[in-house]
Amino acid sequence: MASPAGTSVQVPRQDIVRSILVGVDTRGRSASALVWAVEEAERNGSALTLITARPTPGGDHDPMGQHDLAALARRLTLADIRTREVVGQPVEELLRAALDVDLLALGCRSMRPAQRMVVGSTSHAVARWSPVPVVVVPETWTQPSMAADPILVGLRPSPRDTAVTDDPDREVLDFAFARAAALQVPLVAVSAWEVPTGLAWCADEIDRVRSGYHDALQERLRPWRTSHPEVEVVSRSVAEEPHQALLDGSRVAQLVVVGRHHTRALSGQLGSTARGVLRRSTRPVAVVPAGPRAALRRDVHRVLAEQPWAPMY
Repeated sequence: MASPAGTSVQVPRQDIVRSILVGVDTRGRSASALVWAVEEAERNGSALTLITARPTPGGDHDPMGQHDLAALARRLTLADIRTREVVGQPVEELLRAALDVDLLALGCRSMRPAQRMVVGSTSHAVARWSPVPVVVVPETWTQPSMAADPILVGLRPSPRDTAVTDDPDREVLDFAFARAAALQVPLVAVSAWEVPTGLAWCADEIDRVRSGYHDALQERLRPWRTSHPEVEVVSRSVAEEPHQALLDGSRVAQLVVVGRHHTRALSGQLGSTARGVLRRSTRPVAVVPAGPRAALRRDVHRVLAEQPWAPMY
């Protein structure tokens, strides 16, 4: 139920991230994800754990690469770094470890989108099921070069009278506003919509629809603007494919935040927007699951028994 007109709905600030898990590739190709996680841990005073999972003992293992990343982490931070090495299917072990942390960071190999579609991706599979936000960091990413750039958050269009408690992107907005506040950078909120077929040749009607979506977006953002007055917010309601709108906006962003929605039908599924952004983004992408943590944890326990990892799109 929507709030009465003129009533200010307060959004509680997101809890501080207390623990961060970094998935370390056995080939040592997770340096960018590690640097991203170390900076986050330094900012929040979070515990940092590096985990390496390999399918078989003594298999595809590069102890030198793993050692170098652990040493790098210790050089970058004064905080205690824990390291874990487990034998098992990487997706399964990462999900199991994610049950006990607040945030998970993973690297992503530099691949053409077509290659990722064919071979799949551990990071994409983990993002499908993780009970906590997953930040996927391209291996070529260098955070210091864009430390002052904004956070970009993608929102689904929704009716204007949607209440804060019913907002389908509540967790996404909580995460994005909390990070923008912590980093003291602007937040760009993008909501993309499709032009109705019957209006494609009527500029006045398209403008009317655009205005309606814009007003609805402003209304949705109002509670978060009230709770985070220090965050500069720029909103964009655009007639474009959602994933393309986010990819276009990401050119000037340091992080793209998208949602993964928890319903009986869609539990553990990445929507087309999240998939499209993950496959093509050159910026870190945070995939934030929606729904109660207890329900998300139950889903993880279920899929650990079923192991629906392939195909990992």
